[in-house]
Amino acid sequence: MSSQVCSKCRRIIGPGDLYYSLLIKVSAGFDGVINIKKDKIDLKEEFEKVKSYPEELLNEEVFKEYKFTLCPRCKEIYCANPLNLPLGDPAQGN
Repeated sequence: MSSQVCSKCRRIIGPGDLYYSLLIKVSAGFDGVINIKKDKIDLKEEFEKVKSYPEELLNEEVFKEYKFTLCPRCKEIYCANPLNLPLGDPAQGN
């Protein structure tokens, strides 16, 4: 088996070394409400607009998947704060 490379720190992960596979899936949500700004919509015109966009771009608006390889250290860092949110200052009670 060949070596892996950590997607975050670029550390080489040798054959047999521990590593983690990270799969992130992002999909569009729908709450059942469609906000329409116009009084009247021409469906044919709207369909033509959609057809003018590349298919890959339209697909990414609905679903996107990311795959990463992480070394143990980068996995711990990622799992501690996966959304990279700012950490509050304990002195200020955040």
